[in-house]
Amino acid sequence: MPSIFDTVLDADIQALVRREQRLLVELRETLEREEADDRRRVDELLETLEDLFTIVIVGEFNAGKSSLINTLFGVKLRTEGPIPVDDRISILRFGEQQTQKTISDFVLEQFYPIEFLRNITLVDTPGTNSIVQRHQEITEDFVPRADLVLFVTSIDRPLSESERKFLEYIREWGKKVVFVLNKIDTKSEEELAQVLDYLRSNTRTIFGFEPAIFPVSTKTRERFEALEDYIFRVLSEKERVRLKLQAPLDTIEGIARKQFAVIESRRAMLADDRTRIESMTDQLTRAREDIEGNFQQFVVRIDNLMMDLERRGIDFLDRYVRIQHLMILRDALRFREEFERQVFQGWKGSIDATIQESVDWLVKENMKLWNVTVEAFHRRADAEARNPEVVGRVGREFAYNREEVYSRMRMQAEQRLAAYDVTIESRRIIDTAMRGVFHSFGLGAGALGLGYLFTSAVSSIALDVTGLTAATMLLVTSFLILPYKRSRSKAEFQARIEELRTQLREALARESKVEIDRIVRNIIGAFEPYQRFYDAESDKVTRFASKLDGVMEEARALGAGVGRLG
Repeated sequence: MPSIFDTVLDADIQALVRREQRLLVELRETLEREEADDRRRVDELLETLEDLFTIVIVGEFNAGKSSLINTLFGVKLRTEGPIPVDDRISILRFGEQQTQKTISDFVLEQFYPIEFLRNITLVDTPGTNSIVQRHQEITEDFVPRADLVLFVTSIDRPLSESERKFLEYIREWGKKVVFVLNKIDTKSEEELAQVLDYLRSNTRTIFGFEPAIFPVSTKTRERFEALEDYIFRVLSEKERVRLKLQAPLDTIEGIARKQFAVIESRRAMLADDRTRIESMTDQLTRAREDIEGNFQQFVVRIDNLMMDLERRGIDFLDRYVRIQHLMILRDALRFREEFERQVFQGWKGSIDATIQESVDWLVKENMKLWNVTVEAFHRRADAEARNPEVVGRVGREFAYNREEVYSRMRMQAEQRLAAYDVTIESRRIIDTAMRGVFHSFGLGAGALGLGYLFTSAVSSIALDVTGLTAATMLLVTSFLILPYKRSRSKAEFQARIEELRTQLREALARESKVEIDRIVRNIIGAFEPYQRFYDAESDKVTRFASKLDGVMEEARALGAGVGRLG
């Protein structure tokens, strides 16, 4: 296929062409790496850069596009009619004989022995307001390939609502547009002046400047010379080369604007994600503090039980380390049994029950924290996932990846909660905590509960008063030894109880903290895929924006070079 640059020997122009090709390849690779839209558009730009200068004719059906083409060439190339007669893009090229070739279901390539088509490719499109929706879709699909857009509008309905929307679409691609105001033979000069003012005002609002407007009548060829002069003379080879090189740069700018808008939308969503992560972290921090603070009620209750044990022990020693209980004092086994019955009876059950209650409370707090955190997170995530505007702004790929992370997290959370057995979890916590507590006291982990621990650790002190020799039966010895033994046992008992209270508080604080940390860590672990998604997507967005900035900088430099050609 011939190229506009085949006959151009200017080294500066050839250098610009090569730079532009490299820039388009870089943009395509950038879009491909980031799985962004518009990759196909860039491929088309690369293809059309090697093609002849392309004029795309657009407008509403019955605006006179077909009659304009027929009048320009003085040959009836296109079928005219008051209703849509074609639902395909027609690409008109030069050929020694009149032939045609079907490119796809919606694109037809036609060849005519017309000299003008040796240097220019003309594209006729279906009406932008056709009742066949596919007509407009394929018309919009072809606009990015244009080097020049010839927009045909009718004087009897200039700039209809559908035309305005289509012009906004053209503006997004930064295409050069020339307007043809057709059917001026149906209006007076005064009416024509009014329509031209209206057209200039509205196109200036849309584009920010006034495009060239050619009022014509394809029926009578009225004022047709100016349009012919522009197409056949003003669009000289030099001007076509300049427009050919500028058109991809305009499209690159349009693609970049669109992608930067996507990037900003993703940044906004990632900022929400960051806020959500921070909010969840703060919530878990507060929850940890609340649970640790509320757990102190059980520490206080156990400490009160220890004080009650101390009171019972002191009372027992006061009553039994006396001469009247000498027979019990001499029998270590009997003394121990009596000590356990009066001091530990009921107390062991109370302390074990308190420990069990504290564990059950932790288990319930764990489940409650899971439910509250997961529910709050997914409630907002679900609302975003169902919002088509959000998906449209950030891109389907990004939205899909995000929703996939949400779904995976939801599934894992539901599976974890479904498998959460309160009884098993309570037993696990107790076993783990007991091992830690027993280790604190230097005891084996084989004991069944705290009651046994205290019976073993405390009653051994009380037994220190037993095993007296027969000499203690002497009254004087009894009066001298027993008060000393009683005082010493009470002091040692109090000291041991105080040591146990301190160690127990530390052990309970440590073991509860370990368990609470585990609870929070598990929840954070369930949200790790979300954190990883946020980190990865933040890096991608930053990298993508940096690449686009580089592309735009090179496009601006190329644009300056192209501008100097004029």
